[in-house]
Amino acid sequence: MSIAALLQAAEFLDRREREAEHGYASSMPVQIEITRRKPKSKKSQGNRSTHNELEKNRRAHLRNCLEKLKELVPLGPESSRHTTLGLLTKAKAFIKSYQVFFIVMRK
Repeated sequence: MSIAALLQAAEFLDRREREAEHGYASSMPVQIEITRRKPKSKKSQGNRSTHNELEKNRRAHLRNCLEKLKELVPLGPESSRHTTLGLLTKAKAFIKSYQVFFIVMRK
């Protein structure tokens, strides 16, 4: 251990004792090492393209599900184009209306 590290540790202990009197928390000082970034390898580039392909497939699946939902939920004549939020809001209201209908029908 170097003298600088010992002095730093002693300073930390003194500060911790002073702050403990006042109820403060203290953390051990950390020495930051600066490292150079490695250039991207072919493997990491392959991982990126795999991720991009998976994300593309996820978005396509989500689009298909929204299209199916649009066919099931009565949207009304207000607009020919609906936002995703608007579609989901109408689907939620549609489901709630069915819940109320089935509750009334059971009685």
